[in-house]
Order: sequence, then structure tokens, then C-alpha cells
Amino acid sequence: MDAIPGVLCFHHKVGRKDVPFLFLSQIEEYSNITSAYLEERTKEAETCKEEYYIEVNPYLRFADPKVLKQLGWEKLFLVRHPKTYLESVFIRELFSEYDNSLHQMPSNEDPFSEKWTEATRFQKLCWYYAYTHEYIEKSGNKYYRYEDVVEKKQVLEDFLDHIGISKKASENTPLPKLNTTGTYKMRRSMRALLDGKWPDITPLDWSKLSEEELGTYRELCLPIAEKLGYVL
Repeated sequence: MDAIPGVLCFHHKVGRKDVPFLFLSQIEEYSNITSAYLEERTKEAETCKEEYYIEVNPYLRFADPKVLKQLGWEKLFLVRHPKTYLESVFIRELFSEYDNSLHQMPSNEDPFSEKWTEATRFQKLCWYYAYTHEYIEKSGNKYYRYEDVVEKKQVLEDFLDHIGISKKASENTPLPKLNTTGTYKMRRSMRALLDGKWPDITPLDWSKLSEEELGTYRELCLPIAEKLGYVL
């Protein structure tokens, strides 16, 4: 989207500094702190010379919609099918020994918290998918299915139109379908080798999952995916 004239779009450049916000923004007691953080981001956005300022930033997913509206922001979600999501994130760092930035865990009120210490990494990833996408579904924010945006021209046009980017501005700009999987593989391999270990980056093999793991997938992921409009 950054290739479209008049659009400044980037993947979160603040990086690890956003991680505390991911957690604090879910807790009402820290609303003053998180609001101040968003005000700082707004000041940065106001220095943008382009017409549109867009952050692709999962760390801001729990940001208060009311505060965002007061500051002139709009939050828009892209959701994914649980199968491709799990396959993509499985080779990344989430809930692995190399995950130093994100340790989202279920609260005591969440029934899955009792299973957490014995759960496999795959089961934890299933919980994380369900937890995040249930929030999205209940938030009232507009969301688009990622698969539709990249595969259906009309949905892509609707997506851009919702943001306010005119069809004329974008119709001559081919949007690349980038895949950063290779970059993550290389990064994890280098980190493992520096630790004196052989990198263990294994694609998700569904045939090797236990019946209990598949049961977790069916129990946690499929109901919310169906609510999001996926045909299962």
C-alpha cells in the first residue's frame, strides 16, 4: 500500500516498544497511560506529508476505539483462516524458546488457563488465535478476510475505499504479495547457531498432531472462524 501515491504505510516501526502497550491496553486501570501513548503516536502521524498515514501494527489491536476516534484514528482488522494462520506462525517465534517479546497468556477466568502448563505449543497457538479473533469479532470494528483481499479484486477495492483511498489512486498500483517467511527462517537459524544449537524450524505437519491437539483446534479455532465468515 505504501506504493500508492499519497499513502505512507509501514509495518510497526516502534517494534518492541509497542509490546507493553499490547498488554496495558487491555486493562482499564492503565487507560491514562495508553491514551498518552496514542497521543504521542498522533503527533508523529501529524508530521506525515502524505495524505494517508497507515500503521500495520498488531500491537495496537486492543487500543480503545473511543480514544482512537477522539484522536482521529480508525482501526481496521485483517483476519485469517486458522489453518493458514497456524501454518504461518508455527515456523515463527511465538510461544517458542526464542520468543522474548510476546507472552500473552489466559487469565484465571479463561477455562484454558487450567490446561496452560501442560499444553503443547500448537495448543497455545490455537488459544492465541481464538483469543485474538474473538476480540476482533466482538469489537464492532470493521474487518476483512485476508484471503478475500488478496484474491478478489472487488474486495480489495472495497478495502481501500473503506480507508478512503480512491480507486483512481490505486488502480494503476500493483500491490505486491510479499511473503516474509524466508526472512524469519533465516533470523531464527542465525539466533540458534549463535546459541550453539541446531536451528529447529519445522513446518507444521498436521498428520503428526495428536488427537488432543486436533481437538483443541476444533474446539477453539473453528467456532470463531465460522463466525468470521469462513466456510469450514
